[in-house]
Amino acid sequence: MMVLNRFWLTLVVVLFVSAFTFSQEKKIAKALIEFEVKNYKVSSKLYAKLIKADSLDPQIYPDVYRNGAISSIKIKKYTEAKHFYSKLSKTDQFSFEDAFNYIQLMIYIGASEDAKKMYAHPIVSASNDPRLNLLEVYFQGTYLEELRQDSIKYKVELATFNLEKGDYTPAYYPKGLALTSTIKKKNKTPWLIENSILLPSYLYNDSTKIRKKIKGNGVHKFKGVAFYDSIEKLWYFSKVLPKNKKQPANAVGIFVYNELTKKERKFSFNEKNAFSSHANISTDHQVFWFASDREGGLGGLDIWYCTRDQNRWSEPMNAGSLINTSGDEIFPFESDGKLYFTSNGHPGFGGFDIFVAAANGFEIANVKNAGYPMNTNADDYSIVLDKTHLHGFFTSNRGDLKDRLYTVSLNDVTVDFESYVFSNVGNHNVLSGIRVLVMNNRSRIIDTLYTDENGKFVFKTKPDLQFTLLIGDGDHEPLAVDINTFGIKKSEVIEKNFTLEEKMVSFDLLVTDVENSYAVPAANIELKNIETGKNLEFTTDFYGKIKANLPFNVNYQITATKLGYDPSVKQFKTTDTIRKLQEKIEIRKTPELITMRLDNISYAYNSFGLSDIGKSELDTLAAFLKENPVVKMKVSSHTDSRGKSAYNMDLSKKRSESCVNYIIAKGINRDRITVENFGETKLLNQCSDGIECSEELHKVNRRTEFIFTFHEKE
Repeated sequence: MMVLNRFWLTLVVVLFVSAFTFSQEKKIAKALIEFEVKNYKVSSKLYAKLIKADSLDPQIYPDVYRNGAISSIKIKKYTEAKHFYSKLSKTDQFSFEDAFNYIQLMIYIGASEDAKKMYAHPIVSASNDPRLNLLEVYFQGTYLEELRQDSIKYKVELATFNLEKGDYTPAYYPKGLALTSTIKKKNKTPWLIENSILLPSYLYNDSTKIRKKIKGNGVHKFKGVAFYDSIEKLWYFSKVLPKNKKQPANAVGIFVYNELTKKERKFSFNEKNAFSSHANISTDHQVFWFASDREGGLGGLDIWYCTRDQNRWSEPMNAGSLINTSGDEIFPFESDGKLYFTSNGHPGFGGFDIFVAAANGFEIANVKNAGYPMNTNADDYSIVLDKTHLHGFFTSNRGDLKDRLYTVSLNDVTVDFESYVFSNVGNHNVLSGIRVLVMNNRSRIIDTLYTDENGKFVFKTKPDLQFTLLIGDGDHEPLAVDINTFGIKKSEVIEKNFTLEEKMVSFDLLVTDVENSYAVPAANIELKNIETGKNLEFTTDFYGKIKANLPFNVNYQITATKLGYDPSVKQFKTTDTIRKLQEKIEIRKTPELITMRLDNISYAYNSFGLSDIGKSELDTLAAFLKENPVVKMKVSSHTDSRGKSAYNMDLSKKRSESCVNYIIAKGINRDRITVENFGETKLLNQCSDGIECSEELHKVNRRTEFIFTFHEKE
């Protein structure tokens, strides 16, 4: 009998445990369904009951604690979420993903010491997850301390028209300020992205201080965040798309309402299984910004953009990794070359912070956290600025986690670039009257300045901007200088000096013999600035040329001289229209003394023998002397630089003797001929000792020249 009772007792216990276990599994399954469709208000209650009432073991049921913590965060029960993560962290089911979310949560609620302790957890230190870099920013430097410093750039105040029931996502409208509100919508979580709870929009009139629900033909459909395009009279707003049975969570799309035609149309690139919202159009109407979790993103919600292609928007493009992270990036707003957006993936105070980046069209640079007091240990998001770019509104749940609108004023922090412009020539004098074009990061001219009599100009600007200065005039080469004011926190004066190079003409001069048009090497050239009297001196090369860079718009006088030639003078002017100037000047041999170089009388290396061509040339020379008995001649021979100087002097003597003996043999009296030899002392090019030259260049120096003197007949 005792055995039978034990059997029934055991059976009852087994059945009870099985029923209890089945009931728990059913509860877990139900909570998971609500969690997966992102109905966090329901899933958080179910998970809390499983953890608190049923006391499930986190080692056995880690997903219950994990999903419970996430659900609690979504509905702002942060203390409860911290408790769930703390329990999970004591098991071997605790992952880096859990630790990362736990640390982010503790930073958000201001529990920095707890966050530091969790950063030291083995699951974190052993990880190679790329998000570890983000945590290092927090804990291996002074980033958080720097963010907490009270910035003078922003003045933040609570807006006076909050109804204390949840107001958020402001948008400017000609009749006032449009905003979204939870008034008359109890127990709803504002802008709950994951489950797309979208609420009506209201209009607050600053003059009458009256708030009214936005109405109108089609406008009453507004649900959620709105943007108004005052140029084209268009409302951009978000609403839930028709439910897709295969997608349990609601999808959201962007819609456009035309106030003129009273017609509504959907955004061309809505996706039936994605969230698309937070539309904003750039000031120049060339870029359409929005937030979406569509395919191709970097994780969570990302900032996307389209560019204007005539009257259509291009296919959406992801804004890239400078803006987007594995977290959520939302609420883009472009203002005066800056893109403001909200993120929980960039380093910040935790939760959502407002960030600002330089924006050149859709090109992004220098992403920065706006810092305190714009951002706090709360959700701070959806900033908008008016046309002055200095005043606006944003949303924050600081304090008691209730969403309210705050006013923000950008303090008038000024940056003055005081600059002087100098010349690069002479005494580097200051340059007055120099034009300075100021271009923004979209290559548009926003200001034109001129240097004063002291060469000074002052450019006034604001922090966190970038520009290009184009400095120059007709007489100087333009100078492009990139400057920026990134990171400047207070008004200051920055001094910069710039040096301009005078515009130059590439000047080529050729000196020739007036009688035979041959180039004249080794001629002395003097270029005189007629206005200043300043001289430039040159010597023509082997080809009778000089090259120089000369300033624009200057009158010059050229004087060419050479022994045995009469001086020659010529004037010319450089202009600002011709960048390359070629001039030619001819000089005439002095009649009493003529030097002739017969090009074909050259010699092989280390030789003084005459070639057949050389002999033919000397035949012509002998005929000339016979016809002109009053002409006397000096023969001078030369060598190249190779060999010793004494040897080369002797070699040149032998070359002269070869020529003289040949001419005498043709019937010319020896008394009419004198000889002078130079060896390697009068080279015609650069091929001196130690300089490597081709055989062709050395050959130029192996020559015999003839100087003729004319006398009256005796």
